[in-house]
Amino acid sequence: MSQNWQQPQQPHQPQQPQQPAGYGYPQQQPPAPQYGAPQPQFGGGFPPPAPQGSQGNALLAVGAAVVAALVGAFLYAFLLSAMADTDGAEPKVTQFAYAGVALGGLIGFVIAKLGGRNPGLWVVGAVLALAAVFIGELFGYAMITADLLDKVPASQLQAAGIEHTSAMEIFFNHLTEPLAPGASGTGLIDAWKEDSDALTYIFMALAPIAAVGSAYRLSNR
Repeated sequence: MSQNWQQPQQPHQPQQPQQPAGYGYPQQQPPAPQYGAPQPQFGGGFPPPAPQGSQGNALLAVGAAVVAALVGAFLYAFLLSAMADTDGAEPKVTQFAYAGVALGGLIGFVIAKLGGRNPGLWVVGAVLALAAVFIGELFGYAMITADLLDKVPASQLQAAGIEHTSAMEIFFNHLTEPLAPGASGTGLIDAWKEDSDALTYIFMALAPIAAVGSAYRLSNR
């Protein structure tokens, strides 16, 4: 008997089940960043704002600078009078630069310390420094003049119509008027101009420069 020939069947290969992505299966998480690894940069960022200078009280700074200018002017005048030679026939006044520089630096320090980073206040400090040196020069000459009057006998002063006068009276009452009432002569300002030279004005100019420089350095610390 003949048997029907049948084609042999190929063995069945199991199919790999496909893992559906969606509900019921956890999603793969990105690896956590490790310590020390570079952080991702995000676009559209803005740089941090530039630090601003410290803000101060302008009114307080100007008031304190005025007080410092007045005190410094008096010390400047005292030093100018102390270094003057009044023993000779003609008084000799020694001009010096470091006193004006120190006075300007003090005013600039006060302006910057209380007023903060304000260039407008630096200009005020420079003007006050120049005024302080000028007042110190005039008051110093008033002190020198008062010292000279103390060395003159009273009889000679009375003959010239001059009384013993203090430095304060000379400074406030004889800035433009002579010491002897009705006499021809010059006042304190004219006497200072006649005795001043180029170095006097150069030394005076150092005071406002020192004030601005001191305020600038302190404000940029």
